[in-house]
Amino acid sequence: MTAALQGTEYEEIFAIRDGHLEVIARSQNPAGAVSGFAPPGDIHRVRNSGQTVAVSMHVYGTDITRVGSSIRRLYDLPVR
Repeated sequence: MTAALQGTEYEEIFAIRDGHLEVIARSQNPAGAVSGFAPPGDIHRVRNSGQTVAVSMHVYGTDITRVGSSIRRLYDLPVR
């Protein structure tokens, strides 16, 4: 789960398809917005899309040291 706490965050969610990353969802998340996803749909990229500081919180509902996560994983694949 990702929650936007301050500012506005732009989020893209990706899927691996035929050797590339494909954007399957995009959203503008203002303060108070919450989004949830689970593997294999946990590949996402966020950026500040507003004029002020953006703050978000990511909450994991499992032991990611055991089941893994896309956090800090490098995907050296083209994006389409």
